[in-house]
Amino acid sequence: MSDTASQTSEFLKDCMAAAVIKLLEQWPLDKIQVKQICDASGYHRASWFRSFHSKSEAVTYHMVRLWQLYSERHGLEGHDDWVIDNAESFFQYNYEIRDTLRLLYRRGLMKELADSFTATLHDRHIDDPDCAYRTTMFAFSLYGILREWIIRDFDQPPEVMARIVRDTIASML
Repeated sequence: MSDTASQTSEFLKDCMAAAVIKLLEQWPLDKIQVKQICDASGYHRASWFRSFHSKSEAVTYHMVRLWQLYSERHGLEGHDDWVIDNAESFFQYNYEIRDTLRLLYRRGLMKELADSFTATLHDRHIDDPDCAYRTTMFAFSLYGILREWIIRDFDQPPEVMARIVRDTIASML
């Protein structure tokens, strides 16, 4: 696929996935119809079914893309790996999208959020067992901390959350 076709396909997926998130403000995921997504995004059903196998997949894709775009805008090194230097940026990012995270929590879509961690941190390391175990530990540890932060309605500032993670990792060494 050419770069232009790839960018067009990515833009189309971004629009449809964003439409799913927008529709979640009004309806639970299982009540959202593909026709509503297509109407909201301006794309056809065929585009939807070429791009996604499920609405859950679109939610996960949206969360992965948000992190990718944030990382690119902020020049984060190793945005698709866990780098301790990115801890504060990770929590700042999640604080900035807290309304979306609250929505996912309220709609019972935390599995899709967890899947976005796996997709970002784990999938490409599957052939290297050491790396796969390490990234799985970080992915699910970060997800667990983020989930608790969401449940506590972001009661701590991002800097404190980053310090908690750094201190926890340091205490394990």
